[in-house]
Amino acid sequence: MGGDGRYVLNGDWAVSPPGTYEAAGTHVVYTRDTGPQETLQAAGPTSHDLLLQVLMQEPNPGIEFEFWLPREHYSPFQARVQALGWPLRQPQPRGVEPQPPAAPAVTPARTPTLAPGPSAGPPPPGPGDPL
Repeated sequence: MGGDGRYVLNGDWAVSPPGTYEAAGTHVVYTRDTGPQETLQAAGPTSHDLLLQVLMQEPNPGIEFEFWLPREHYSPFQARVQALGWPLRQPQPRGVEPQPPAAPAVTPARTPTLAPGPSAGPPPPGPGDPL
């Protein structure tokens, strides 16, 4: 999704065909085979924000991504990261353990009470009742 909120591909519950798409000032190449793997590649540089959203309809097989900073931004970033002791590359989990579904909340059925309460008077007269 572009920074303007419009989907570049696979948006609004529609699956886009593999191909090259224009997004954020660059070309994004989308590949998808008959298997579960999909790939996005953008040579960049990008001129606008891109938001990557993933809709899982099956257990998560794992998601891998990689991005590169421009050379002029990389060195200062690398120095800060190393000074803080952060790794530049972090291993990502390959899957997520499925959680058991939560039991549905059971609400006991309520039966309406037809008996008059203590402040209720006699029922109103019906047709044919003496007044």
